[in-house]
Amino acid sequence: MTGKLEFLLLGPLEVAARGRKVQVGGPRQRTVLATLLLNADRVVSVDALAETMWGARPPSTSRTQVAICVSALRKAFRACGVVDEVIETVAPGYVLRPGGHRLDTLDFEELVDLARAAARQGRGEEAVRLYDSALALRRGPVLANVTGAVPEHMSAQLEENLLTVYEEQVELRLALGEHRSLVAGLVAAVEQYPLRDRLHGLLITAQYRSGYRAAALETFARLRRRSVEELGLEPGAELRRLHERILRDEERPAVGRPPAQLPAVTQAFVGRTEELAVLDRLAAADGQVGVPPLGLLVGGVGVGKTVLAVRWAHCHTALFPDGQLFVDLRGHDPHHPPADPATVLAHLLHALGVPPGQVPVPAERPTLFRTVMAARRMLLVLDDARDAAQVWPLLPNTATCQVLVTSRNPLRELVARSGTVPLRLGSLGRDDAVALVRGIVGEARAARDPDAVTELVELCGRVPGALLAAAAHLASKPHWGVPRMVHELNRPRRRLSGLGGCGQRLRDGLASSASRLDPVAADLYRALGGLPTPELTSWTAEALLGCPAPEADDVLERLVDAHLLEPAGSGADGETRYRLPSLSHAYAAELATTGP
Repeated sequence: MTGKLEFLLLGPLEVAARGRKVQVGGPRQRTVLATLLLNADRVVSVDALAETMWGARPPSTSRTQVAICVSALRKAFRACGVVDEVIETVAPGYVLRPGGHRLDTLDFEELVDLARAAARQGRGEEAVRLYDSALALRRGPVLANVTGAVPEHMSAQLEENLLTVYEEQVELRLALGEHRSLVAGLVAAVEQYPLRDRLHGLLITAQYRSGYRAAALETFARLRRRSVEELGLEPGAELRRLHERILRDEERPAVGRPPAQLPAVTQAFVGRTEELAVLDRLAAADGQVGVPPLGLLVGGVGVGKTVLAVRWAHCHTALFPDGQLFVDLRGHDPHHPPADPATVLAHLLHALGVPPGQVPVPAERPTLFRTVMAARRMLLVLDDARDAAQVWPLLPNTATCQVLVTSRNPLRELVARSGTVPLRLGSLGRDDAVALVRGIVGEARAARDPDAVTELVELCGRVPGALLAAAAHLASKPHWGVPRMVHELNRPRRRLSGLGGCGQRLRDGLASSASRLDPVAADLYRALGGLPTPELTSWTAEALLGCPAPEADDVLERLVDAHLLEPAGSGADGETRYRLPSLSHAYAAELATTGP
């Protein structure tokens, strides 16, 4: 079996395998390895490696010595059980292939990209956690044990990237009101980078918001003295403006245009004409005093609740000139706990222009939020709510604002308290489902096998999430015909895996719903996965549970509430029939095979 290496650049250069450090030789081997890692998947010529080690006048034996270094590195990797050629000989030099191995700089870039995406979408706390994970990869001065022109240049670049990411995280934490906990770390950072305006601005802001106005002014004075003495320059214009606001004791977070926090709208959208019309009527209705128009979109995994809410919201931004707010409540996120309403309110208040230092204690935040929203015309989208208790504190009390809530749960308590009528989303119509697939895989490709396309959409239960996953998987494999994809999905136990990477997200969603079932309902759901057909009656549940009909009906209805089962009409004898939707059937079949 091929071993896996870990290449660590964000600190002294190290290589590890199975948790143990790999000895990669002396300074020259480290220089060669670092240069190849910093140019991963790109050919580095022997001459360039020689120049990195010896400068413009390498010795006559330089090419031989480079080859010896590469040979020693290959030998060290093979000793760790790595059978593939990590460093390949490719004219006019060598190329390092990191595929299958870990490179901490790539991990860092991926985490930072995720953090920036979360920040753009208003998920500040999640972004801070991702930034934390990225910055935790640093083990000390970058490439401190490596010499050479290329590594030194690239280590400076990596240090700059790390510092920029730290500054981005600090800005987010300031927005979340964490100014007091930031001061000490920023003081140390400013000592290390004494002429960096952005760092000084962050420290000055943190000091001022923590009540240390004199310290903030002194920080600016020290920077100005040093900048003038060493560079002959005044601090930058933005820092000077911050200093002036503090002198006037009026520094506040920058509030520009109204918040526009809606995620990007997907182009892959079809149908939902009736649902969009319902939301239009809700927006046009005369609001009651003290009650915001409230739309509740309810449905199972992958039916497109968030997509519909965001689509409608983008089409009607003109109705909400004071802005649009979006919050992911993470009610069914298998990887993170549900969002705490008090924390969400702090984020919303800041987005509405309340300085973090003026956000009150949690018990007082709902009142301030309602006060701030009272004079505005805004839209608030609360995505993936877990229960009414999570939503109720976040509702404004004015008819000039509108709220859209999405959830997998029926939220009966919210319905009872607000009087709203839930809008239940199910699968798409067949024509819309076919149009969604054709739009992604292409008209010509779909037209070659129209019957297979129809079978494909039925295997996906006409659920938008599954249809998009299947179509995306097909689009990534142009050599496949649609019948090949149908074959992949035809067995329930392999249906979710047949959807490719997007299928795992659907499986996670189904697993999250199933994990919230009580033990009796969970046992029945697993047992239904072992049945040869997704159709059943309450008599089937009675037989599987060994209990009377009323109790079996109650358990079936709990599965219906979780969107893992759906009513399918009545039989000739009047008995209610049920059906496992395609994705739910696929996950139940997996559970029946693997056990709880």
